[in-house]
Amino acid sequence: MAPNRIWIVDGHNMIFAIRPLQRLQVSDRREEARAGLADRLERFALTRGEKVLVVFDGNALPSNPDAIRKPLFEAVYTRRGEGVADDRIIHEARRCLERGLLVAVVTDDLSTLARELPRGVQHLGVQAFWLKYIEKEVVEGGKRVEGDFSEVEREMMRWASVTEPVPEVHERVSDPGPRARAAGEEAMRERIRRKRERGRLHQERRLKRRAKPDRRR
Repeated sequence: MAPNRIWIVDGHNMIFAIRPLQRLQVSDRREEARAGLADRLERFALTRGEKVLVVFDGNALPSNPDAIRKPLFEAVYTRRGEGVADDRIIHEARRCLERGLLVAVVTDDLSTLARELPRGVQHLGVQAFWLKYIEKEVVEGGKRVEGDFSEVEREMMRWASVTEPVPEVHERVSDPGPRARAAGEEAMRERIRRKRERGRLHQERRLKRRAKPDRRR
């Protein structure tokens, strides 16, 4: 049975809005960041039985070895250039609407993409989508990151385009799952460690307050 809904995801915009993926992206582990995102979104697509299309921008290759095309999950790469990925997302959203699909676009780019979406397309911010459908819990110590990430993303992409060499074309590894799962497990261990450390510090402060003598006498 064909899916009746498609989720179109602004790939690099989402990576820069999710802390564990952002850390991979800015520390020369960009392939791991993309693989981690693709793995989580593919699982989401399979669980719901709905199509997910992830659009990544900034590719200088004629064909990208990381591109994925499956019945319920697809990852595509646009050519380099200002607004090229936005144009692709808008085109795909319009095309899917014309086919009678329910269309939802996930992006924090409010200034150039979200306001240009065709009428009838649902728009979700990255954190709202990630917390509701992927993590299903508040991440990073209960703090939610909201707002327009478009300017930050463009600056980071300009930096990456200067510092990142054009990769050689090589045979695509068909299953990026193990690397993505390892990255996810590493991020989970880091969150647990931080929670335990906050709990330890809180307990130490409580014990110190109890140990102080009452000077009001």
